[in-house]
Amino acid sequence: MKKNTIRVYLCSFFIGLLLSSCSKETDETDLEILTSVSAKTTMAKNTEYSIPSLAIDLPNGFKSNDIPFDIAKAVEPSACAPTPFDDVINASVSSNLDALGLEWYSLYAEMNFVYTLTDEGHQYFGERGEYTFYVYYLKWKLERFWKMRHEVTVRGQHNTTLNNFDKIVEILTFWYGFNEADAADYADFFINVVNVESTFLVETPLLSFDAFAIALEGDFDQGDLIVLGDGLIELMAETGIDKKVILSGILSHEWAHQIQFNNFETWYPDGAADNVPEATRTTELEADFFTGYYLTHQRGGTHNWQRAKQFLDLFYNIGDCSFDNDGHHGTPDQRMEAAKQGYELGRQGFYNCNKACKGYAYGKIHRHYFSRGHALDENEVHTAFLDTLEEIIGSPSTEQEVEEEENEQYYY
Repeated sequence: MKKNTIRVYLCSFFIGLLLSSCSKETDETDLEILTSVSAKTTMAKNTEYSIPSLAIDLPNGFKSNDIPFDIAKAVEPSACAPTPFDDVINASVSSNLDALGLEWYSLYAEMNFVYTLTDEGHQYFGERGEYTFYVYYLKWKLERFWKMRHEVTVRGQHNTTLNNFDKIVEILTFWYGFNEADAADYADFFINVVNVESTFLVETPLLSFDAFAIALEGDFDQGDLIVLGDGLIELMAETGIDKKVILSGILSHEWAHQIQFNNFETWYPDGAADNVPEATRTTELEADFFTGYYLTHQRGGTHNWQRAKQFLDLFYNIGDCSFDNDGHHGTPDQRMEAAKQGYELGRQGFYNCNKACKGYAYGKIHRHYFSRGHALDENEVHTAFLDTLEEIIGSPSTEQEVEEEENEQYYY
């Protein structure tokens, strides 16, 4: 049974975590210059509008506090070696960030986030809806594989929401407590001033740079929800990963969090660890492991090695080095290793387990074999993950080791 408190994972893809933990210095961008742009872009009218805050007190756990996104942090140097994805994000920020974008980005991103929680309109995926059928096909396969039919709603997140008068009014009245007249004034200001004058808003893909799972459990008449943002897909694709691999990897990862929500009290009765960063890392690496297993299994995503290599690259790119932060998701190597271990489990039908596995001892390695057609249930996959967690954390694969496996053909 799920806990009564609302839980949310902004998961691997939360932009604050990515940018503030693994950012690369952008020499071309000087925030002091940006904040002293011409009076025309700041505009006297801007002073009439203060940044609103949510009028609703959200319950604990409703929204993850990984690392609040701060545009300024995207251009600061970092001791953490960036991944190719980090470079792509920083290039996107530095290409057109301006003072209005700097001032209003956080509110825009928050409004886009909360809108997806209650948006019951027509859902589409991709800026032009080009991936709508594919996402619903993936959802159908995940429902069948994990026996969770009609349990999870999947929604898209789009930049166009912040350029739609009616949607902005709806957001400001429902979530921020504005009356209709004031909400209309703000909507007019956003659309006809900020969105017109800013080079950053609403063009930046970082406005829809989101992927998260949440269990609302009846709040706002909503249930289990997964959101996929257009901007995340667009920027991740710039690293060379196929968009369909990105969609399947992200949706499978978020689906794994929904499985965790269903089983958390049984799987982690005392919590996933005795400190928050390690606990977050454990649940995130487990979601990566579940993703690797599902995408490779012949009853799941049926990915062969060439496509599996791309989703390993996906999880490598979204690792972070914020070891002491509550939102730490695992290093790039650890995330790739977790997905790889899940891949191995789905490919070969066995998993390495500890000495508690009886009757399957082969030297130092204990393997439990399952027929190729058999799909493990969620509890068995969870046990397999725990048996490999120490290896995932302590002995991660390197990119070179993954490259060396490219010539191996893993087909059923």
